[in-house]
Amino acid sequence: MNKVFLWPLLLAMLFMYLVDRKSISNAPAVNRWVSRVLYVISIGIWIYGTSTKSSIYVATWVARFIDMWLPSTL
Repeated sequence: MNKVFLWPLLLAMLFMYLVDRKSISNAPAVNRWVSRVLYVISIGIWIYGTSTKSSIYVATWVARFIDMWLPSTL
């Protein structure tokens, strides 16, 4: 794994969480859960992207997943 790229991301995510923690704690429970899950997912995507040499990237999977809910006119 390329830790040179992992540490700045983890530090940026920690900084963002520390900055947003007051608004996250004041949010409804569902929003708190969603925001924390998004933080974890983004870290997981970054770790996967930096640790594999696969030609299929997570962004491709996410785009196909999102396309299922978008209307075809967009």
